[in-house]
Amino acid sequence: MKSPEISSQPSTTTDLKFEEQKDEKTNNSQQKNSKLLKWLIPLAILGGGIAIGQIFTPSPTPTDQSSNQTPPPKPVETITLTVSKGKREVRLLGQVEAGGKATLSSQIDGTVQKIVVKEGDVITPGMTVAILDDADANIALAQAKARLVQEKSNLARLQVGTRPEIIRQREAELTAAQAREREALETLESLIALQPDLIAQRQAELETVKTREKEAQDNRQRIQRLSLEGALSERALVEAKSSADAFRSERIRAQAALKAQETESRKAIAEARTGYDNAKSDRLRIAALLAEAQAGPTQEEIQAQQGVVSAANAAVEQAKLALERTKIKASVSGVVQSREADPGDYVEVNDPIVTLVSDRSLDIFLEIPETLSGQVTEGMRVNLFARALPNWQKATEITAVVPVANVNSRRQLVRVTLNNPPKNLLPGMAIQADLMMPISEANTFTVPRDALTRRGEQWLLFKVNDNQAKQLEVEMIADLGEEVMISHPQLKQGQSVVIKGGDALKDNTVVTIVKS
Repeated sequence: MKSPEISSQPSTTTDLKFEEQKDEKTNNSQQKNSKLLKWLIPLAILGGGIAIGQIFTPSPTPTDQSSNQTPPPKPVETITLTVSKGKREVRLLGQVEAGGKATLSSQIDGTVQKIVVKEGDVITPGMTVAILDDADANIALAQAKARLVQEKSNLARLQVGTRPEIIRQREAELTAAQAREREALETLESLIALQPDLIAQRQAELETVKTREKEAQDNRQRIQRLSLEGALSERALVEAKSSADAFRSERIRAQAALKAQETESRKAIAEARTGYDNAKSDRLRIAALLAEAQAGPTQEEIQAQQGVVSAANAAVEQAKLALERTKIKASVSGVVQSREADPGDYVEVNDPIVTLVSDRSLDIFLEIPETLSGQVTEGMRVNLFARALPNWQKATEITAVVPVANVNSRRQLVRVTLNNPPKNLLPGMAIQADLMMPISEANTFTVPRDALTRRGEQWLLFKVNDNQAKQLEVEMIADLGEEVMISHPQLKQGQSVVIKGGDALKDNTVVTIVKS
């Protein structure tokens, strides 16, 4: 019971001592603050006076000791420039084209009877590729032969002499020939006059059918719409479709009839014109014979008839040639690229029938950059390669430089001719080529890559004159790997340039050469 009382007594004494020490510390702190305040007030007054004095008193200019100190020279390594005589590789793009192309055309008018070849067939000279209808040519040849026989007979009679009965016969022949000529002319004129009406009639029929077809199509669409809405039956829709299909067939027949009428009219007019020409020639011939018979044969007349016989003989040869030309033959070798006509087509002189491309050579046209225009010449080496043939490359020479630019890219073209090209290299394919261009520009030099400093878009080089670096913005001509080709008007052979230490240099920096 006494222990708690004894233990509580020291605790009260300790609290009192703590309170006394706390009061002592507070008094000491207040005394220190009072003393510090006494010192701060004079110092503040003194500082303000000094500041005011500095405002109104001009301050002497401080001496910058660092400005009087020259920075030490930058250590650099240099080399001496030598003129570059190298080459650079230029990548060119181009296209493969056929080395030769030929279009086989018809030399006479006629209807195509048969096309003998197909796309991809190999053609040799003299091979028949198409055949035209030769009925007219056979008739013309027979007429020419008959006329030749007649003219030879007339020449023989002239050489024998003319009897009265022959003169009467010539007069009758002339009258008949004149009648035939008038009849042939009337036939030709009637056909020419009738042709527009016939074609117009066929055209009108075609337009009428087109109108009916349009009405039937509109009716079908209307009935189809009403059928979907449930207003009409499915049978009405089927009948409308059937009607539309019938009018479509009728329109197709009308178009075929129009085309047939045009072909038939041209053929009939051609035959009528031939008949008129023959009748006119026959009348002139008979008139000449009658005149000769009435006047009596002379040496000049005999010679003239001999000329007529020669002309008739030439007509026979011409007819034979026309008959032969109904078979269209290849004059060159190649591969059939396309057929321009089909059996049944009516072709005229120079109408294309078949297009051939050469199978022995290809022309490769490459575009060169505008900066190289005028520098690429015939005979320069190129290495060809194509994506379509990954295992193929061809080192060859430029065959020719085309003196005009491509209309699309505005770039000049060069041509490379390949004889006996690989089978898989076809016209129309893209191709690439590496061209080795000699570098002959003035003030062009080869330096290590470390000699250049890249700042932004500029390539900088530092030349050294009298231990001072001079900054030059150079043009990079070619990247050769560890070396580069550069150019600048102020660079000269024998000039010292920095190859190491240039990254920390500026224009007019003083340097010391540690290695050259």
